[in-house]
Amino acid sequence: MVELHEITPELVRELSDELEQDEIRSLVAAEVRSLSDQWKFSTVETMELLARCQVRAIKLENLGVSRSEVARMFDVDVRTVAKWVRSDVQIPVKGWRNG
Repeated sequence: MVELHEITPELVRELSDELEQDEIRSLVAAEVRSLSDQWKFSTVETMELLARCQVRAIKLENLGVSRSEVARMFDVDVRTVAKWVRSDVQIPVKGWRNG
């Protein structure tokens, strides 16, 4: 507890600076939480899009479309299509968090 006679302009500035730093930390922490949520959402969206591309590429290959033609349709290289076709399709579960 600070006594009334101990309050000086320097103490007021120091306390004001500490309060400002605490507010800045709080704002930065809130922004980081928001960015983390956005990153998690975009990661799930990306995984869903990849799964959809994989499924479509597999379906096209099963219909007899060549990998080079599938690559042209998706505007990717043939190696990407080959990876899609031979990899397991992983569908993310929304709302699930690792950790």
